[in-house]
Amino acid sequence: PRRLLVGAPWDGDRQGDVYKCRVGPPNATCTKANLGSAAPWLAPLPGHSVHLGMTLLDSKDGGFVACAPLWSQECGTSVFSTGICARLDADLRPVGTIAPTAQRCSTYMDIVIVLDGSNSIYPWYEVQNFLSNVLSKFFIGPGQIQVGVLQYGERAVHEWVLGRYRTAAEVVEAAKNISRQEGRETRTAFAIRQ
Repeated sequence: PRRLLVGAPWDGDRQGDVYKCRVGPPNATCTKANLGSAAPWLAPLPGHSVHLGMTLLDSKDGGFVACAPLWSQECGTSVFSTGICARLDADLRPVGTIAPTAQRCSTYMDIVIVLDGSNSIYPWYEVQNFLSNVLSKFFIGPGQIQVGVLQYGERAVHEWVLGRYRTAAEVVEAAKNISRQEGRETRTAFAIRQ
């Protein structure tokens, strides 16, 4: 049976998809590939369109290549629109990815925040809000940025060590739950030596 591939780059709120249609009979139907579900790595960043299916290419082995020219990758607070292509078999199943310009983000950092938790800091919720706001800006993840927090007052306590939390959302949630140590002394130099 003959088939026709149809790219639908505006399908699904501009995310795009591909349809395989039978050619010939008057009641011919089309099958949607649902590539967003079948290949999660093709999913766009929130609020971005990728237009998958804007380019289709026969791969000479019964399958084809579908490209999403607006696919983006996020590195920290920067977004790079590198484009991506998916290799699909004759049954519209993804069998590989072609992303020649996608690369690993070069934001490797270890950050340890030294936090004054003595009684001289008030109100504490403002410290938690500030910490959450700052941490939400970092691209935290394996092979990227790791964050640790050391709180001090009369003594120093490691609230969490580098790499304990693997996403910005986890770190922000942990920051909201840090309790103040309190105490009568603020031993800043002692904490920094820790």
